[in-house]
Amino acid sequence: MIETARKICRRLHAYLRISNYDGTVYAVYPDAVYCNTSIGMIAILTNAHCLAPFSAIVPSTKALTRYEIEEGQQVLLGNERIEIPEAGFTVDFSQGTDYDLSLESIRAVFLPNDYDIRLRHILRAIETNAKEDDLSPLVSDAKRNEYVETVKPLLPKLHTSFREQDPEACRDAAGALAGIGVGLIPSADRLLCGYMAGYAGISAALGRGFNRVLEMTRALASAAAAHTTELSGAFLLQSGEGMVNEDLFRLLRDVLSDAPYASLVADANRIGALPLGGGADMLVGVYLSLSMINSENPLN
Repeated sequence: MIETARKICRRLHAYLRISNYDGTVYAVYPDAVYCNTSIGMIAILTNAHCLAPFSAIVPSTKALTRYEIEEGQQVLLGNERIEIPEAGFTVDFSQGTDYDLSLESIRAVFLPNDYDIRLRHILRAIETNAKEDDLSPLVSDAKRNEYVETVKPLLPKLHTSFREQDPEACRDAAGALAGIGVGLIPSADRLLCGYMAGYAGISAALGRGFNRVLEMTRALASAAAAHTTELSGAFLLQSGEGMVNEDLFRLLRDVLSDAPYASLVADANRIGALPLGGGADMLVGVYLSLSMINSENPLN
């Protein structure tokens, strides 16, 4: 069976044009297959509107669990294809539309006069999409849960490390925060991914060089990845390279510009509505990092 990708992460597509790689199937879900490869975790998604880093979207009506794909099977990549030979499953990327998901490419962003109002729209999306066991009480008046109580005292060190541009302190803070929460992608890890994205976005608006941004985000990601699940660690490392999904890319562009509020609200709510509170956790991270510019010790 050969499927044709409709959308593909540009960086992944570039890798597949220049060389061959291998790996194994990490996990199989009805709408996603994750493959652990020599170039990182790769995802094949169906029924998804939002492209993620190192992923491709296939317009298939058949659940991926109905193929004979199993964990541990060999994965081959190259020639603009991904193949799982034992399952007879192939995805052709050659006709897919490339999307640049690196925040290095974000353009025409700045600190708008109504920046505080735009941040309040993000806060409203967090409150609207909050779940009982997520980290939304870090920025709202919702009742605190055990994860919030654990994360809250660890955040000042993270903030300070970014304000002072201290990678070592950042590693210590990220290592303490990583893995807090439940599931394959714990709440604190999602917060850290959002935090890195917000930092990269505000840095672009302030004219900070991307290499300087990567020095901090790579330090955070590498330390956090060592203290959490394999899947979550892979997402953290991608975030550390300045990679974000489509919705988050648009949200940062909306906040850091004069884009209509309706666009900002729609993008924030799409992220916030992700299942199991994961989207709200990511928005909390975005909100915390974007809010630092208004603190007594702004990013410099």
